[in-house]
Parts: sequence; C-alpha cells; structure tokens
Amino acid sequence: MKSSSPPVTLRGMRRIGALLAAATLAVGLTACGGTDTTGGAGGSGDDSTVSIGYAFATETYDPLYAIAGAQASAHIHALYGALIERDADGNERPGMAESWEWVNPTTLTFKIRPDMTFTDGEPYDAAAVKTWLDYARSAEDAPYSNLSAVENVVVEDPLTVTLELSRPDPRLTKFFVGHMGAVPSPKSIEAGDLGINPVGAGPYTLDPGRTVIDNTYTYVKNPDYWNADRIEFDTLELKIYTDANAMFNAVVSGQVDVGYGNGSNFEAAESNGDLEILSRPQNSNGISLWDIEGVNVPAFADVNVRRALNYAVDRQSIIDTVFQGQGTPSALAFTPGSGPGYDESLLDYYDYDPERARQLLAEAGYPDGFTFDAVTLGKDQPLAEAVAGNLSEVGVTMNLIVRPPGETANTDIGKYDAGATALGLADSFATPANLWLGPASATNQRGYEVPEIRALYDRMVNSGGQEQVDLMNEIARISVEDAYGLRVGYVNSLTYYHPDRVADITVLPGHGGPYILEGLTKP
Repeated sequence: MKSSSPPVTLRGMRRIGALLAAATLAVGLTACGGTDTTGGAGGSGDDSTVSIGYAFATETYDPLYAIAGAQASAHIHALYGALIERDADGNERPGMAESWEWVNPTTLTFKIRPDMTFTDGEPYDAAAVKTWLDYARSAEDAPYSNLSAVENVVVEDPLTVTLELSRPDPRLTKFFVGHMGAVPSPKSIEAGDLGINPVGAGPYTLDPGRTVIDNTYTYVKNPDYWNADRIEFDTLELKIYTDANAMFNAVVSGQVDVGYGNGSNFEAAESNGDLEILSRPQNSNGISLWDIEGVNVPAFADVNVRRALNYAVDRQSIIDTVFQGQGTPSALAFTPGSGPGYDESLLDYYDYDPERARQLLAEAGYPDGFTFDAVTLGKDQPLAEAVAGNLSEVGVTMNLIVRPPGETANTDIGKYDAGATALGLADSFATPANLWLGPASATNQRGYEVPEIRALYDRMVNSGGQEQVDLMNEIARISVEDAYGLRVGYVNSLTYYHPDRVADITVLPGHGGPYILEGLTKP
C-alpha cells in the first residue's frame, strides 16, 4: 500500500510541470518580502464565500505529510473533517466518529457514523478507517503518524473499529482531532497520488480551477458532508501571506475576511474601527534542539552547554521587540491552559546572564563557542535572528537555513540539528512524548529519548489523580533544568476579522488561526 518512494507533493509536481487533479494550475507568486499575494479578486465578494489569510501554504494534501497546526491544518480539515473534533472551549466532541471508548488503557474503539461516503462514492466505514490507519502505520518519515503504540487495527463490524495498543498512550485521541483523524478515501490511498489528488468526506472539496499553489486555495461545500447544515459558506478561500505586513494590508483592504496578526501591527489593528481582534496565548516559541545526542553537534550533548544557551537569551527583550510585547517570556515548553506540567515557577528559571553563559561554555570545553545550523520558516525568522544575535554575544554561531513557503523541516525529518519552532502544544499529556521521546517526528526530528523523562512518562500513563499531576510536573521541571530545548516564550495568537462578514471565529488554545470545524458562521 505504501511505496518506498517519497510522497508526491504539490511543489514537486510544480517543479516538473505536472497537472494537479487533472486540471492545469497556474503557479502563483510566493508571498515573501512584502510581495502582495492577493490571489485574485479580493475578499469575499458575496456572503456565500469566506476568505481567510494564512501564513502557510500546504506542500501536500496527504494528512501524514502536510504541515500541522491550525493554519495549514485548515486545508486538511476542509477536505477530510476529523474523527474527533473540538468545541469552542477546546473540549473533544464527536466528528466523523459518533463515539469512542477506552475499553481499557490499551484498547480504543471508535463507532463510525452511518451512511457517510467519500466524494468518489466509496463508503466511509470501519474498513476505510482501517485502510487509513494501516497506511499511516507503514508510512516512511511521516511527521504526523503518531501511531507507534498501535499494534493492531481490527474491524469489529461495518461501523466499529478497534485499536489494540502495545502500551498505554493517553495522547491518542488528541491525534485523532488532528491529522490522524483526517481519513481519505481508500481508493486515493491505493492510487498513490493522495498528495496531489485529495478525496475525502469533509465539509469541502478542492476546486483545482480556482486554486493557485502557494497563493490561493479554493474549496467548495460538500453537500454530502455529515454535518453539511452547519457549514454556512458555499466557498472557502485560503489565501497565503507569509509576510505579516502583506497579511495586515489584505485584511484592512478587505481582500480577506479573516487573517492573522502579530505584534508589529497590533496597535494599528486596535485603532481600526472595522476590525475585531481575538487574542490568546498561543505557542511556545523558541529553538528546538534535536541533536541532543551530539551526533553532528557534540556540544548539544553537554547539559552545561544547553544551559549556557538558555542563559544567553534575553527573552523579555525578544518578546518586547520581535513580538511588540504580545507574549510572555518562558523557558517552559508546556503552554498555559494545557494541563499538568504548566508550572509558572519555571517560566523565569533562566535569567538573562551572558557572563554565566560564557562561564558554562568554558567549563564544558567551549571557551570560544561553537557553530550549528538551524532551520526556520520565514515567519519565524525574526525570532531566530534575535536568538542568533544573543548567542553570538557569547561566542555561539547559529546559522539559519530559511525554508520557502509550504516547506518546513518536516520535509526532511532528521536532516537538521535544530530549528526555530512555534509549538502549539494544547494538551500537556502529549507534550513529553512529542518533544523528548521517540520515535522521530516533526517535533523530535532525531527521535532521541530522554531516559529520565521516559521512566517518568511510563509511570504517568499508568497512574491517575494527583500522582499523575505530580509526575507531569516533574517531567516539566527536568525539561527546563536540563535544558532540553531553548524556548523563548509564549506568543499571543492575534486574529483580525471583519464582523460584518463573518462571526463565531474559534481559535483553539495553542493554535494560530480559525478552526474550520467550529463556528465560522455568517453574521
């Protein structure tokens, strides 16, 4: 079912001049350096279309390989829906699965809604879910597979599918809210072109004729979606603006109805009487250190070096300058409201102390510093440059590799030693496994396991009550004290929108854009 060749991507097809979904697509201008990528006729134009500006294009329509996070996940949710959804408060609720149950800590059963079909006419049933999960389990270098604990997938009856686990994994239902819950048609999986020819059963279908890669993605309402009555807009436009100023201008001028903001334009948005603003703590922004074993960067294996990097960063200054004060300095990866592990006493564990950083580097055998490479998206480049500036003051050189729109290090799992990351870790129980336990994934690109965290995590998943909370808090303490990352702080998610065009915007905790499966209604 899964070949050993790399997944076909939209960008790969563009490079060889191929066709997307049997229709020729014009190659759009990439949104960079202030270039205006309006994607054509601007704004909604009528009340049957909603137009949303995002920072990310998508490199593929295969949920296993598409960039995760609320912005890029909009494409995936539009096409496929999700087995489990979230409500406006972030609570899990039924989606394509009408119910699910943990029979015991290692057995999870889903009941699929009856009478659902994919847009190619194939039934959306337990067998289709199994086909998808088996594909995901066998996929190579898939950053969002997350099924290492799943040993068997069993079809109990036409609408019941059971996952048998080799070990408890409390994160699993969270994955089915995201890309793992986005089930494509079995025929599209078998065809091997899922990355460019998506076939789902979600609220929308792709309109290739009105889609320009890296610029504007147009989706039309699927009348056979199980919850079609809730979908109020007939057309969904996702427009790509990697430059924050271009995004802001697009919102103000009405080229889009909803768009993301940042600290640089927050005051201007506040003073604009036509816009409403949603603001909430979003991601843990910073530099992820993936080569903790020191294979390519031996210095990373030394805890004193990692601590030195943390002392070298002026978190408050970066929040104030890069994010215009729209955030909170923090050395902790666990985000506010995510659950156990978020400990405010750990936020300021590392003072800004360049002299202490130099001392630790010298004690570790690096009196003249060292050099390493870090990958970054354009949107995270200002943060990465600020951190690089701080590190240079203590003799450490961080060379930045900037990826183009729609690409991240996810494309090359394991290639990079470090990366500028905005971690939307909305569920604290998923945080340890995502960051510090194997196998390799988008957020732990070398698959390194921290032995002490593994031991605590295994105890945690088999415990409950206060003991579970205490173990999570201990994991958080170790992650900060032993510096298994270089977090800078929590940056507020800013969403600007025109209230006369769209209402009920839902931005989930830890995310940075409208959630397609909740709200998004006409005013």
